[in-house]
Parts: sequence; structure tokens; C-alpha cells
Amino acid sequence: MVRTFSSTGSGSIKARVLAIALIPSIALLIVGAAVSGYLVDKGLQAKEFAEDVRASVGPTARFVVELQEERRLSVLLLTTGTVDQGELQRQRREVDIALDEVYTVGQRLAVHGRDSVRAAFDDLAQDAQGLPELRKQVQARNVAPLDVYEFYGGLAEDVGGGIQGMARSASDAEVAFEQMISYDLFRSVEAQSRSHVLVGLAMSRGLDSTAYHELAHQMGTYHEIIETILPRMTAAEQARYAAMQETPAWETLTGGDAEIMAKGPGKHRPTFDVAAWENAARTMSTGLLALYQSHSSYAADIGAASGNQSVLMSILAGAGILAVAIGAMVVALRLSRTLINRLVRLRQETLDLSDRELPNIVERLRQGDRVDIEYQIPWLDHGSDEIGQVASAFNKAQQTAIAAAVQEAETRKGVGSVFLNIAHRTQVIVHRQLKVLDSVERSEDDPDQLQLLFQLDHLATRSRRNAENLIILGGEQPGRQWRNPVSLREVVRSAVAETEYYTRVGSVSIPDTLMDGKVVADLAHLLAELIDNATAFSPPQARVEVRGNAVGRGVVIEVEDQGLGMEQEQLDKLNTMLRKPPDFSVMALSTESRVGLFVVARLAARHGIKITLRESIYGGTTAIVLVPTELIAQESTPHEPPSQQQTVLSIGGPVEPPGEPHHEGTLSEPDNELPGAAQAPAIGSSWRTVTFDKPDDQTAPPPARTAPAEPGGRPPLPRRQRQANLAPQLAADERGASESDNDDDLMDAERTRTVMAALQQGNLRGRAAKVSLNGHK
Repeated sequence: MVRTFSSTGSGSIKARVLAIALIPSIALLIVGAAVSGYLVDKGLQAKEFAEDVRASVGPTARFVVELQEERRLSVLLLTTGTVDQGELQRQRREVDIALDEVYTVGQRLAVHGRDSVRAAFDDLAQDAQGLPELRKQVQARNVAPLDVYEFYGGLAEDVGGGIQGMARSASDAEVAFEQMISYDLFRSVEAQSRSHVLVGLAMSRGLDSTAYHELAHQMGTYHEIIETILPRMTAAEQARYAAMQETPAWETLTGGDAEIMAKGPGKHRPTFDVAAWENAARTMSTGLLALYQSHSSYAADIGAASGNQSVLMSILAGAGILAVAIGAMVVALRLSRTLINRLVRLRQETLDLSDRELPNIVERLRQGDRVDIEYQIPWLDHGSDEIGQVASAFNKAQQTAIAAAVQEAETRKGVGSVFLNIAHRTQVIVHRQLKVLDSVERSEDDPDQLQLLFQLDHLATRSRRNAENLIILGGEQPGRQWRNPVSLREVVRSAVAETEYYTRVGSVSIPDTLMDGKVVADLAHLLAELIDNATAFSPPQARVEVRGNAVGRGVVIEVEDQGLGMEQEQLDKLNTMLRKPPDFSVMALSTESRVGLFVVARLAARHGIKITLRESIYGGTTAIVLVPTELIAQESTPHEPPSQQQTVLSIGGPVEPPGEPHHEGTLSEPDNELPGAAQAPAIGSSWRTVTFDKPDDQTAPPPARTAPAEPGGRPPLPRRQRQANLAPQLAADERGASESDNDDDLMDAERTRTVMAALQQGNLRGRAAKVSLNGHK
């Protein structure tokens, strides 16, 4: 039942959460910072653009002056031919230098300006590409003066377009207005220069009506524009212009222009001093250009001031927003401090319950301990508000989980008991079955009947291993045990004999290392499962090789098949399972359960044996079993290297030469061999050892003993003498086991299993010998 909690807090957590303004405060801070940053950036851009405009005034003015002078000299060369070539070449170089400077400032202006600025300077660069060709034509005097006039005028208009683009790119309306006044002053300067060229053309060659109208337009433009914008100019600029009008140069220039204009189209000889008129034109052009420069700098100053003001205001606005946001965050943090502390305490207590208390209780329940849910489980108490309700809900969930764990533990305990009971009963029945088969095999001489009995014996042996699998999965130890060390070779023989397709299994170089008796049964079981798995997942005609070798950390047994193999991901998954066997309930929920490998993992973990699966060179799978040194008995026979002795274990292969001594510590020892072609594998093992001595070994095996054949040439069947050739260690085990009926049943079944395949092979060899004898009659 759920315990009643006492109230430790008041008020509603919902009201406190609504009072927290962290998110709005942070949002206000972010928005304010973004807006302030944007305004600061715009202010900095405006300031930087104003500085770029200021920096462009000088190069632009120089380029216009040099371009206008080259235009005047080029037209004069075409009309009079009296121009100094050196002076013309120097002027062209000055234009090129000024043009490069204009390109440089134009690139900077295009970064912060609009597309109109970039487009104007792009047009200037493109039009200036025709300048070298025009100069060649001027030098060759094969171009019309008016064409030269129009080309240079186009370059000047490109510069004017850039100045107009600066005005359009200004971030402040006042700056844009003042920049347009600078543009009008630039137009006035260019109109005065054009009219001066046309007046010179009228005096040297004369003007047609079209050229005359152009002169009237340009002369009126530079006077009209400056008179129109005069009120919008600064006081200093107005005073400077007024002073220009009072100079003799102004009177000389305007007087000469008026005289030519009054005569109309055609060629007119001037009555005024042309040299003085030329000097006056240069003086007035310089004055007008100074007005353009002055007002452009004035507009740049306004733009820089505007940018500084924008930056300052943006910083102040950002600081104000930051102060408001920080104040809101401080209030929100203070209001939420109590809530945060309570949530942290609830989190710590919940994690402590879920990570430590609850797993301990579940583990105790799995081990069978009784747990009082009411008093042995800590409950959470956090008041009656929303946080307290969360704690209460966790208590209910915890109570439900523990109740489910109790029920699961009871169910698993009952299922496990039934599971082990069935496994033990099956094991007892199989042991009795093996004992009965052993008794029948002793009394049976008919080869056909013995063949059937051997098959039944083999199936019963496999059934016993399945029963032991169930016991291992149930968490208990199988009944088979050895007290004395046993040779690894005999362990491998026993494992192969337990497999279904033992005839396809071949063994090479299995060392005679003595294994500790406590690991013999489990090691044989482990190897049998691996060999069975290898034969089951390889083609029916393919062989499975078992190899062994002594290494520095123990002894290694390799089981290699020639099947289809597995993907690397599956190999990694199985290797992980073999290193850390999961709970059997996890295996039961798996869609691809490998019970045999799970049993292998359990047995390996029990003794510290390391098993690794990897791809074999045949494309199949190789299982590498590393038995640690701790499981090797103190007494062992050294494993000779392959260069001196090669030991091959195979079913139905050649037998040991008569008189060869047997190693100690075998699962069972052979009986007397049969002579001649009827010689059969020794009783007690389905695996025999063939020893190929060194080439220089002159020791010949003793001659084989012979025995009379049965009537009709049939070789006699092998006769066993119980424990006649049993190893001393196992003989002692057998004597100790005779004290108990259950132990006697176990050892009888074991001996029956190990001799089964050997007798079968002896029977087959006896039949082969009979056929051979009949063939020689």
C-alpha cells in the first residue's frame, strides 16, 4: 500500500514556474544583442564607407584632371598638329597612373556600396580597355576629333556614375543629399572642360550645327548647374565661388566663350588673347574641381559622424537591453532557487533508489531472500505539491516494479526447479540406458547387432550431453567428475566421440598435456559442443580439423570447419557472448538462440577458458580455445615439435604398433589388439594415435601378434577384459567409484561411450579382412 506523505511545502509549483522568466529574459537578451550588434555593424559600415568616400575624392579628382588634359591635347593634335609629342606621352602615363588609383578605391567602395557603385567602376574598367587603341589612332591621325571627344567623355561619365552610386549607397539621407551635390559639381567641372575643347575646335577647324549645339549645351550646363546648387553649398563654398567670379580669369574665360558662341557655327578667328584664355580656363577648372573636392569631403564628414552616432546609440541600446535582461534573469534565478534545490534533491534520491537500492532489492529477490516492501524499502517524501506528486508517482512505480520482481523471482524459482528436475531425471534415465547398452554389448558377438548397439550407444551419449546442457543452463554442475589428471588427447577423443558426425572429424598434433581432473568433464563437453557446431554448419562431405598446441599461457585447441562462415558483425556478437555469457532469460528471448554456444560460454566462464571465433582460411569458422596454465596438471608429457614427431588422430585410421606404451591419464585404455589385417582399434577409444618416427630412427615396432581366425576365414571379434589395461589414475578412480552405485553407473556409461566407436571400427576392419581372405582362396 502507498504510504501517506506529510506536507513540507506550500504554494503551487505551477505558480513558481510561471514566475520564472529565464527563457523570456534570455530571449530578450539574445534579441537585444542581435539588434544592437546589427546596428553597431551598420554604423561601422557607414563610418567605413564614409572614410572610403573621403579617400576616393583625391584619386577621382586627379583622374578627371589628367583625363581632361589628355583629351584636350589629343583633339588639339588632330586639329592643329602643333602638340609636343613628349608632353602628350607624359600626359598619357599620368592618366594610366591615375586610372590604377581609381580602380583601387573603386574596389574598396564596391565592398560597402550598392550594385550601382560596382557597376559604374566595372563600366570604367571595360571602357578603358579601348584607350590604347584610341591612342594609336590619334597618333596616326586617322580618327575624327569629335570621336575622341566622345570617348574621353564616356570615361568621365563612368567616373560620375561611381560618384552617383556613392550617393545612393549612403546609409543616411543627409549624406546621400550632400553626395548628390558633389555629383552635380563634378558634372559642372566636366561640362566646363568639354566646352573648352569645343571652343578650341571651333577656332581651329570650325563647328557644324550639331557640334555647335553640343557646345551651347555644355557651356550652359556648367553655368546653370553651379548656379542651381549654389544655395545648397556650404557658406565657405559659396564664398569661394563668389570670389572666383570676381577674378580676371573668370572674365577672360567667359568673354572668350561668349565671343565664339555669338558667331555661331563655322570656323571663327578669335579676337581675344588665346593664351590668356587657355590659362583662364585652367584656372576656372581648378577652382570648380576644388569645390567638388570640398563638398565631397563635407559629405564624408557627415557620413562618418552619422556612423559614429549610430555606433554609440547601438552600444547604449545594447547596454540597456543587457541590463534589463540581467535584472530579469536575477529575479528569475532567485525565484527558482527553491524549486531547483527541491528538484535536485528529488533527482538525487530517485537516482539513488534506481541505481543502488532497487537493484539490491531485486538481486536479493532473485537470490531467494524475503523482502518486506513496507519497511525495508525507502520511500520518497517531497510534500503534496506537484513535485511531491511526482515523488509519489515514482513510489508507486517502484512498488509495482518490486512486486513484479517478487512474482518473477517466485516464478523463475519454480520453473528452474522443474527445469532441473526434468534434466536430472533425463540424466538418470540416460545413465541407466548406457549401463544397459554396455551390458548388452558385452554379451553380444553378432557384428550386425553390435553395429546397431553402437549406434544406440552413440545416440544415448548425445542424449546425455543434451541433459547435461539443461543442467548447465539451470546453473548446476553436471555429475561427471575426474579426480586424477587426464591427457588432453583423451579429452579430445572423448569430445569427438560425443558428436553426431564424428567420422568427419580429424585431429592433428594434440599434445599429451595432462589436464586437471576438475576441468576434464567440462572441457570435453565444451569441445564436443564446438565440434558438433562445426560439423552441423559445414557441408556433409567437408571435414572438421581439431588441432592442439602448447603455448606460453597454457594450451590451445583449434576447431576449424569448412562451412560458409559468418559475417564479421555476427562473429563480434558471438565473441562478446562467449566472453560475457548473458543470463539465460536473455538467451530465451533471442530470436536466434544458440544454446550450444551459450553452454560453451557458461563452461568457459566457469574455468577461465578463453574462446575466440574467427574466419578460417577455408572461408569457414575457426574456434580457438585457450586453456590457461592453471588448469594443467603438474605432470605432463612434453609435446614434441612436428619436425621430430607428427601425431595424427583420426577415426578408423592406423593403430598404434603393438607393444607401444600408453600414456597415463587417459579416459580409458585399449584392450589387446587383433593380429594382421583384422587388427582393430583398441577397445576404450574411438581415436587412435599414429606415431611417425624420425627418418633416422631405426627402431622397428615389435612384430604383431597373431590369433587364429574363426571358421570360414573370419577374424575373431575383440574380447574385453574389464580394467585389464586401465591407467592407474583411472583405476584408482574406478575403485573409489565402486563405493557408490551412482558413481559406478557414471563410470560404466563413460567407458561404454568411449569404446563404442572403436568397437565399431574393429567390426568393420574384421569384415574387410574376411573379404580379403576369401579373395585369396
